[in-house]
Amino acid sequence: MIMLDQLNNLLKTSHSNPWKVEDFCGIDQLHLGGIPATLALIDGLPTDAKHGLDIGCGLGGTSRLLSKTRACHMVGLDLNEQYIKAADLLNKAIKPAPKCQFVVGNSLHLPFSKDSFNFVISQHATMNIGQKEALLKGLYAVLKPQGYLLIHEVMLSPNTVESGIESQVRYPTPWANEKSDSRLCDWQTFSDLAEKTGFKIQQFEDNTASALTWIRQARKQKPQTSFNPQLVLGALAGQMSGNVLSNIEQGLLQIVSARLYKQ
Repeated sequence: MIMLDQLNNLLKTSHSNPWKVEDFCGIDQLHLGGIPATLALIDGLPTDAKHGLDIGCGLGGTSRLLSKTRACHMVGLDLNEQYIKAADLLNKAIKPAPKCQFVVGNSLHLPFSKDSFNFVISQHATMNIGQKEALLKGLYAVLKPQGYLLIHEVMLSPNTVESGIESQVRYPTPWANEKSDSRLCDWQTFSDLAEKTGFKIQQFEDNTASALTWIRQARKQKPQTSFNPQLVLGALAGQMSGNVLSNIEQGLLQIVSARLYKQ
């Protein structure tokens, strides 16, 4: 659980204003690949897609980056109230503040009207959601026609599914402290459900190799600032990172990105 008082103190003492979006990447871009992975994911997004929903937004890094690089009006949604408070705090520290609204909410029960957004983005936000079909139906509903779903997710590798060795995935990880909290699936299952929902898969990439290189390098580097993963993930941050690395090295996990389209 992020410590809001500690975060507030860091904002006041560890840097001279003004703060920039990139200053917080150590705590708000915790997905594999960091900011470069986010930029790659949005690369195929049409320039006129300006209204987006960021599910499982955490501390709002993806939303802020989209606001800065694409002039998007973003809504960030997360079930964790402390994360949303921290997202607001970080947003207000940047001048001018990015065009982001952060909302406490459940991705399975979206508090938005139909046809509300040009796109939805999800980065490492579905791994502990078991009801994948319900999730996809909800996202499909809030997207406008010709809208996009951009995903960058951790999934079970095909080998893990074929061999029935899901029990070998090591925990804790950033999305689950133990196996009972995790709802990983494989890309084939996810893509079948997406197509059943009505999505057309426009692009798919296997990012496992690049994610493996990134996490190996990240674990060798000392934190450059006080804004580091332990502030968000707590004392287990290092163990979580090590388990993710081990799971990828053992071929248990696949890191994927995809662009899906609502006709």
